Amino acid sequence: MYKMSAKPLIEANEIRKRVATLAREIADVYDYDILLSALTGAYMFTADLSRELAVAQGEKAYQKTIAFIKASSYGNSTTSSGQLQVRGLEKIDIKGKKILMVDDIADTGTTLLGLVNLLKESGAQEVRTCVLLNKQERREVEITADFVGFEIANEFVVGYGLDYAENYRSLPEIWTLQETD
Repeated sequence: MYKMSAKPLIEANEIRKRVATLAREIADVYDYDILLSALTGAYMFTADLSRELAVAQGEKAYQKTIAFIKASSYGNSTTSSGQLQVRGLEKIDIKGKKILMVDDIADTGTTLLGLVNLLKESGAQEVRTCVLLNKQERREVEITADFVGFEIANEFVVGYGLDYAENYRSLPEIWTLQETD
């Protein structure tokens, strides 16, 4: 059984400010063709990031594609199964394209590395990664996200799109879930 922490780990206002800064950082160094979002956890982050990228890029943003795939390795657990499941990539033309792969969190790194490898195998010219949250201490594979919103400790987090068993996604802040007795 789990309960939410007494206060948010990251407040909504902090998230808004960091996403705006992150968009400027990306726009300054990477001219991607497709912003590819891993659903479902990254949906809020992707929406906010894409709007901020449009501000940072100006008219160039209107020629960018935003696409979505369903990627999961958690199911209804608080730990990764290590088995990456991806749906929807077959509907997106990525051959020869520069991809900005957006995900909610880099935890063990298995999902992010799996997605990068899959995109390269599918013919992407270049893949750079952007994650809202990074848990470096949990990394099990060699991958470092190119763009990171926040570094966090090894705690299970929910809110701002992240869930536990499909709950908590709509919270505007990021909270930790704590195990109860």
